[in-house]
Amino acid sequence: MVKFEIKKMFSKTVNRILFIVLIAVTLAAGILTVRDERYVQENGDTICGIKAARYLKDAKEKWSGYLTADTLKKVLKENRNIDKTVKDPHKNFYKKQGFEEIKDFINLAFSDYKDYDYYKTENMRASEAGGFYNKRILCLKEYLDSGEESFSDAEKEFLIGTYEEMETPLYYEYADGWKALMDSQYLLTLITIIVVITGFFVAGIFSDEFQLKADAVFFSSELGRNKAVVSKIAAGFLIITLVYWGMALLYSAVVLFSLGFGGAGCAVQTGFSNWYSIYNITYLQDYLLSLAGGYIGSLFILFFAMFISVKSRSTVISITIPFILSCAPMFLGRVPAFTRIMTLFPDQLLRINKGLGEFKLYEIGGKVFGYITIIIPLYLMLFLVLIPVLYIVYKRAEIK
Repeated sequence: MVKFEIKKMFSKTVNRILFIVLIAVTLAAGILTVRDERYVQENGDTICGIKAARYLKDAKEKWSGYLTADTLKKVLKENRNIDKTVKDPHKNFYKKQGFEEIKDFINLAFSDYKDYDYYKTENMRASEAGGFYNKRILCLKEYLDSGEESFSDAEKEFLIGTYEEMETPLYYEYADGWKALMDSQYLLTLITIIVVITGFFVAGIFSDEFQLKADAVFFSSELGRNKAVVSKIAAGFLIITLVYWGMALLYSAVVLFSLGFGGAGCAVQTGFSNWYSIYNITYLQDYLLSLAGGYIGSLFILFFAMFISVKSRSTVISITIPFILSCAPMFLGRVPAFTRIMTLFPDQLLRINKGLGEFKLYEIGGKVFGYITIIIPLYLMLFLVLIPVLYIVYKRAEIK
């Protein structure tokens, strides 16, 4: 019966076309992510893609290791020597590409909080590098005391504590494959597209019987109000799971096989966009957390769409739900009055990788939590509640 429901989904021409489009979009996202990798040659020409990744890997591997005070001093000295001896801007940048990211970390650490100064290292003495990690914590404290944002004492203590818990010195190596996956917008966009298109696949699972006026036959059959309903739920779960993981892993394979698997164990703080992150995790953990969060978000949004299709008996209405829940909150979240509450909407699960550097906190029972530690179990529980609710509501549907 489950096979029949799946076969019925893909018997629709529009669903078959959308599935092909989804595969094409996934491959295109992977190719575009790879093409964003850039390496500047000595003559100023820019190489993109796989070839650029090979050159960058060779350049960055010379600086692999723990970012100790000695390493940071070496970067500052090398940067200054290049500036003194190489005046041509193309050749200057060409020689710095191996340690450019480390230079960025120094700029971030010694700039005012969230006020990045690209030229900070140009005016620094090598001896100042010893305060690299302490400066990160000091800048946070100054920011919290500035009053730019209102945090409770417990929240301030929590934020400072997460910064102090980060293991130092950080380990650095070439990790462009993982950074391309997690730091770009493509993964976020792709997961959203997966949810919206999968909505077309599952929207008619429950409502088709009403639309085709076959509900009388369906519910009057021997297994119509029990096993047949379970089969529909199982078919929806199976399609969501296979489509989500199939596309997510296909995209990941294109990027990682092209740019490399190295650096999975590096802390997310070694990526420019996550320097301020309160989550002390590696890129591999970030990847697994982001995909797991996206999967749970997809399950909740799409099962909710199926629930709406049962209540409304309309495929068209249920198709709009994935778009509304995955896209609309992004715009509403820009309205100050809705900003905080929007951090708990299911769309946040689809973009966990973009929220690591944000201070979204919730205080419950005197304890402070990052929003990620709240939202994942919250929607996992809501999804599990939706399953029996969906079963009961459809089983008791009246024939009209």
